Amino acid sequence: MRSSSGSLIPLLALLALAVAWTAAVADALAWPDTELAAHARAWFAMLRADDAAARRFLDQHFAPSALAEVTVEERLRRRATVLERTRGLTPQEVLESTPTSLSVRCAAGNGDEVVTTFDAEPAAPHRLLGVRIEADAGGNGPGGGGARAMEKAPPIDDAEAVKQIRAHLDAHEKAGQFSGVALLARGDSTLLSGAWGLADREQHTPIDPETRFNLASIGKLFTRAAVAQLAESGKLSLDDKLSRYLPDFPHADSITIDMLCRHRSGVGDFFNDAYRAMDRSKLRHNRDYLALIRNQPLWFAPGTSERYSNGGYALLGEVIAKASSEDYYDYLAKHVFAPAGMRSTGYPIEGDGTPHLAHGYTVEDSSGAEERDNAASRPARGSAAGGGYATAGDLLGFDRALLAGKLCGRAWAEWVTGGPRPDRFGSKPSGEAPGFGFGGGAPGISTEWLHEGDITLIVLTNRDPQVTQPVLEPVRALVRRMRAPARRGGS
Repeated sequence: MRSSSGSLIPLLALLALAVAWTAAVADALAWPDTELAAHARAWFAMLRADDAAARRFLDQHFAPSALAEVTVEERLRRRATVLERTRGLTPQEVLESTPTSLSVRCAAGNGDEVVTTFDAEPAAPHRLLGVRIEADAGGNGPGGGGARAMEKAPPIDDAEAVKQIRAHLDAHEKAGQFSGVALLARGDSTLLSGAWGLADREQHTPIDPETRFNLASIGKLFTRAAVAQLAESGKLSLDDKLSRYLPDFPHADSITIDMLCRHRSGVGDFFNDAYRAMDRSKLRHNRDYLALIRNQPLWFAPGTSERYSNGGYALLGEVIAKASSEDYYDYLAKHVFAPAGMRSTGYPIEGDGTPHLAHGYTVEDSSGAEERDNAASRPARGSAAGGGYATAGDLLGFDRALLAGKLCGRAWAEWVTGGPRPDRFGSKPSGEAPGFGFGGGAPGISTEWLHEGDITLIVLTNRDPQVTQPVLEPVRALVRRMRAPARRGGS
């Protein structure tokens, strides 16, 4: 992560001067007596801590489902971005508090006022699902207006939301800060489908609705859907030992399918030193990734802790293949993508001629601030941990098919998006309006899939997350105003 000057040293010096004062204000604030408030206080402390403490915070206070979709490394990068942009945050006032949502007005070190909103799991201990930081909607910050104005921002109709979102993305494309696609839908009606920027800068190929983007970790949801199908049909159980499917893998007798799904197996990440040193053109199938994790020591004894693991999901891909007697990629194509109408989704191999692929552009590992193609950081093919390609329309098709029960039963669909196990806690769906959000991030890749009630927002880009995420904050705020009337009277 680089500041505009190419260094974070001045930023860290400024933050050090403010630490004691910020901590005192945070401790003096009248916090609600809730588990979520405790997580939020720990989050503010994490901003003032070093990277090692920040990593411990993420492991302890974020829900496994959230870490499954946005990696610890990516969250650490986002933390650096928050610090760079705000010069630190001091909580001033709790604006709204429920067991699953907490909004706090904050003073930023750069003089702005912002509102930080914490979203949590529905069940205790209400660990964090996500944190949103939004500029003041009316006067003090770049968006203009005061936190109070933001808190009381009136609902807007669909047409006005679309108008503002399109204008916002148009302006950021013109400023060189956004390239990608955005799709907004309410129920079965598509409200906005737009494309901005270039898919291939060298060839000057514009992005359009048919452009396929690398989804990064959003692809884990496809793997979870496959596991749900096989569990529902009795071809596997979440309590099965890994040894039933991969008997020769180390520690397979101690690891269950459920542990792999919830990042509790202790299996390491394949984005390791061996990955960085290897010829990544040889990663042409999901099973090729297993060599990168086979000889790694476990991070912890299986089932005793939680830590995000791409390696665990690569193992799930091979479990799916064994349980179904089908190749992992073939299984997804036949049982997930086809029933959802996802005709442009798949796992192309580098150089195979698949059309309409967006090139990713990144400043990661670059000697300067100029973006370059991310080809050097990518494997030849994605895995069960992510890296497939899809259009925004296809991802919307997955959203609709999953929630409609076309891929698996509704209770299992809720499990796919972070709900409880139907085989252990009951097979009936909750009946509540769906609410979840998933993202993927890597050099030159930033993707988002947000579903709340009857609103779905999908944004796929070919830029670094630190470029894309600040652009999306006002878009999320507009989406929440769209659904505000439906939330009145809720808990």
